[in-house]
Amino acid sequence: MPESPRQSIHRMSDILASQVAAGEVVERPASVVKELVENSIDAGARCVRIEIRKGGVSLIKVSDDGCGMSKADAAICLQRHATSKLVQVEDLFAIRHLGFRGEALPSIASVSQLTLTTRQASDIEGWSLSSEGGIETPLTSAGRAPGTEISVSNLFFNTPVRRKFLKSDDTESGHVEHQVRLHALAFPEIRFTFVRDGQQVFDVPATHDLRFRIADFVGRETAAALMRIRPTEAPGVRVTGYLMPISAARRNRRMQFVFLNGRPIEDQIINRAVRDGYGGFPPGLHPALFLYLEVEPALVDVNVHPAKREVRFRRPAEITMAVMDAVASTLAAHARGDAESEPQTNVPEAPPAVVPRQPAPATKPQAVPHTPVSPPEPQSQRPVLRLQPLVVPRQQELELPPAPAVAAEPVPAAEPAPVAPLPNFRHLGTLHQQYAIFENKEGMVLLSPRAARERIIFERLQASNRHPLVSQRLLVPELIELDTRDMGIAKEVKPQLEQAGFQISPFGRNTLRVEAVPAILPLRKVGDFVQELLRMFTSGEVRLTRARNPFEPFARQLARQYAQQEDITSYLQEPLPLLSALLECEIPYCSPGGKATLLPFPMTELNRRFSNA
Repeated sequence: MPESPRQSIHRMSDILASQVAAGEVVERPASVVKELVENSIDAGARCVRIEIRKGGVSLIKVSDDGCGMSKADAAICLQRHATSKLVQVEDLFAIRHLGFRGEALPSIASVSQLTLTTRQASDIEGWSLSSEGGIETPLTSAGRAPGTEISVSNLFFNTPVRRKFLKSDDTESGHVEHQVRLHALAFPEIRFTFVRDGQQVFDVPATHDLRFRIADFVGRETAAALMRIRPTEAPGVRVTGYLMPISAARRNRRMQFVFLNGRPIEDQIINRAVRDGYGGFPPGLHPALFLYLEVEPALVDVNVHPAKREVRFRRPAEITMAVMDAVASTLAAHARGDAESEPQTNVPEAPPAVVPRQPAPATKPQAVPHTPVSPPEPQSQRPVLRLQPLVVPRQQELELPPAPAVAAEPVPAAEPAPVAPLPNFRHLGTLHQQYAIFENKEGMVLLSPRAARERIIFERLQASNRHPLVSQRLLVPELIELDTRDMGIAKEVKPQLEQAGFQISPFGRNTLRVEAVPAILPLRKVGDFVQELLRMFTSGEVRLTRARNPFEPFARQLARQYAQQEDITSYLQEPLPLLSALLECEIPYCSPGGKATLLPFPMTELNRRFSNA
């Protein structure tokens, strides 16, 4: 009898299916923190404590004082698609919770060692269960205060390939801290405590004034400059929050915080609406703001992205108009000096001091904060900072003037390198102020100054292994306030920065002190340049971990970024020295990224083309 064909299609096991789902839900430790904190918020917690070790890979512990779970709920909470937030199909079109799909906990449990302890206030005892790689242990009774604590250890212990893609502990910790800050800004009425490697990073008290929460994270001076958005309402939409003046614009969106029904989101429609509300914005700059949207759940679909970072609006035009009107009317009111008066509770003179926590006894390692939210202190007990009226620059003032050149200590002038004679090249002119045109014995050659400078700088940086680059010390060190993610990257790439000629050092927890820059890079805006460089590594557009020589991708990005912002006018007027330096390079005919530096047009090819015309 002929042998029957072997079956190829089969059902995945529950553990394998959860690990596949984890690939979408759990990208890094910050993803785990996001899911667990969202569960705490959905449970009605008033205090949430997050503790991590080694960037969250060794330990993530999230404790809350929410409603907790009953024995029956705890028994099934680690099963796939177990949820308390969706009952019927119609619920999917009116989602009012941060989490709803029931995949987070089982997905996290499938790639970690997870322990859950929970108790409802009405129960005498709580319940605990553990899971290792998705394999659960029986439910047992446990004592704890009302609420839930989830401990996630050894993340990706059974998927080592995923673990290799993680960055350094500092970088991963920065992403976790950023995620916690987003939740704290979205829910100022909740107390958030964040502990990293046994040290408390922040403990922000609950407040009914959003400016107090903003001041906790961005400082008193920034909070004092906030412009309260005039509440704007449209059918099913309400816009509130705070704007920053145009002078606080950034070269990235690090200071743009947009929340939809308490959910941090990234949306191009809203970004465009904000820029239009400002009446346009200089290229390369982005307004700073804290924008809060309350949208009827039926008008938005939050289930279009695995990590729920993106949303889809069912009536985007109404959302766009509401955001534009809110921004435009706020700016106009401040320009006229008739902005809405703020409540009498003013921004504190300084962010509240971090309250030191006493170490917990050994028998109670979780040290869960269950302090109830205190009512606001009387106005007489709060130090206040009176807000001064802000004048918004007129539209013609949007084109910001260039910053003055960096003041640096005088360095001995180096002998100018002699320009190699180029008898075969004759400069003919320029093409559209972008390319230099040359004639040689073979025909015509076009030179791209930007690509040429990129190649020259890259090879000089590469030569720093043999000959250390000269640094140019700044007369006044530049202090750069960084996002927590960028600060982690700065520590990671510090050896590459120093090899390239920068001299940097931490100056506080999220401040970088730049004392010197490479002499070959006459930077005009040191802070903007370094921030953009770090952003490229934070976003993952440039990677060092998988490179054989970690300095090479760093040097490539450094050369590309500098060549893009450099003024090429002088090279177009006098291109022969640039061409001479290019031809001395080891690989002169393309940039490090593969773009052509020189394009030849031989006479033989030109004659052939014209003869066939």
